Amino acid sequence: MLNASPRHGDQRRGSRYRAAAPLGLVLAGTLALAACGSSAGTAAGSQPTAAARAAYPVTVHSCGSPVTFTSAPKRAAANDINATEDMLALGLQSRMAGDFGVTGDGPQGQPVPAQYLSAFHQVRDVSPDYFTLETLVGLHPDFLFAGWDYGLQAGTNLTPAGLAKFGIKTLALTESCARVNPGEKSVSINDTYQDLANLGAIFNVRSRASKVIAQMKAQVAAAHAKVASLKPVSVFLYDSGQAAPFTAPGLAMPSALIQLGGGTNIFASLNQSWTSVSWETVVARQPQCIIINDYGTPTWQQKEKFLRTDPVTRKLPAVLNNCILHISYDQLTPSPRNAQAVTAIAHWLHPQAFGQSG
Repeated sequence: MLNASPRHGDQRRGSRYRAAAPLGLVLAGTLALAACGSSAGTAAGSQPTAAARAAYPVTVHSCGSPVTFTSAPKRAAANDINATEDMLALGLQSRMAGDFGVTGDGPQGQPVPAQYLSAFHQVRDVSPDYFTLETLVGLHPDFLFAGWDYGLQAGTNLTPAGLAKFGIKTLALTESCARVNPGEKSVSINDTYQDLANLGAIFNVRSRASKVIAQMKAQVAAAHAKVASLKPVSVFLYDSGQAAPFTAPGLAMPSALIQLGGGTNIFASLNQSWTSVSWETVVARQPQCIIINDYGTPTWQQKEKFLRTDPVTRKLPAVLNNCILHISYDQLTPSPRNAQAVTAIAHWLHPQAFGQSG
């Protein structure tokens, strides 16, 4: 079983990218823009405040590597809906040059949740797909927030080192570090808190980040307190795939969210990130409930129909007991909506704990 992009079988969906300008021209434009930016910062009215100047330089760690900023990025880019929501939650839309992979990873019909829709419309939505080097560099960004296999790809030029050649500093999603750091043994919602804290430091919006983190922690604590002493319910996370299911093992965020919500991921002991497994192993572990990752197509309804009609999956305890819940991709991947996912999972697995009927 091999690690793959969290967007299941999209396999980069590269054919849907529009043709980009030749890289040499893009690079030339990037260098020219950087030269202009170095002098524009001294123009009247553009001087940073004393508080802003005092906040820098600031160094954060991205998958163990230090990244230093001497000022807040002015042309940031984000890849994928979850990373974009992190930035919008901190009010950073005015600092963004564009985003990628947002509408391609949300539920069909309403990919962007209402709470972020207004801010999202203030940012250039470059493509529903992940970036290529050409489309990213064409934005002339000075900062990228993405993750390994959420846009960053080991062994290609889409790495922090490769992008640094174009003047782009990169912050990687903390959860995704498990894909490039073999020593990682666990994933936690603390990874999401760390992403928000890092962005708060980089953009000097620490108080905003602290507030978002505190709200998330309170919501998670309230839900977890109701279910912490109850017997965990076994859960299978179904992302996609009919011949072989794509799922979220122990080093993917849903595993941590399921645990906080009073469940146990049937693949929690599998020390991998998002990956494909076999239906035989799913059947052997007899999940009591199933979470469907809701994004794009096939829709969650189509995925559920498959589970209910396939000769193998229709006999799973979760299907027989009608214990199937769909949760949006941006709630299941590292984002400010992780707290909402924990609450939804807790209510679903243990309704009696919240005064609801089973």
